[in-house]
Amino acid sequence: MPEPTPGKFIVFEGLDGCGKSTQVELLRRRIATLCRPAGKRKVFATREPSDSVPGLICRGISKNIIHVRHETETLLFAADRYEHVVSEILPQLRAGNHVLCDRFYLSNFAYQSSETDFGVLLHYNQAAMKLAAPDLTVFIDVSPEECERRRSAERAAEEKYENVERAKVYRAQYIRAIEFLQSKMNAVLFVDGAGDQEQIFEDLWIELSQRVFTKEDYR
Repeated sequence: MPEPTPGKFIVFEGLDGCGKSTQVELLRRRIATLCRPAGKRKVFATREPSDSVPGLICRGISKNIIHVRHETETLLFAADRYEHVVSEILPQLRAGNHVLCDRFYLSNFAYQSSETDFGVLLHYNQAAMKLAAPDLTVFIDVSPEECERRRSAERAAEEKYENVERAKVYRAQYIRAIEFLQSKMNAVLFVDGAGDQEQIFEDLWIELSQRVFTKEDYR
């Protein structure tokens, strides 16, 4: 089991275009506002792939700039996660700061399991999982068609994982992974990501206030 830490760790998951980054930023602002007058705690927002060496390679893979064998790709994403936890996430949590992460190990299961068994993926991720466990994972569920519409409005270049048909597969693999990891992870909160982003956040904030955060977490 990961060590208890004074900081809270919240992970956001979902398909590209589901609104993860927007919700991470809204939550970062809300927690920062509450922490600033109350005490010394801070909020640290991060993402995967991270800025580690394997993470930078993973970004190149995602953008179809770097091409490697599938097994190498899967190992690199897991390696980036370990570096991310050791170098950034765990030090922040130990310092009492709250960490918000855009993607974590569920993404590895969703996006790389087409050719790699879940059991193998679990083995690759165990080193990171033993060090840090999200207090809550928020899965923002938006249809692949709506995600594609949002992506096309924001950027022209298609990344490796972006495509409606592929996204349908990834969503199914997300659900399978959540079921597979049910006994090995804390709660997963499913959020309907369609609609107004501000209202989605306010509904999410109510859930987080009931499930994760207390007044002590802002001091």
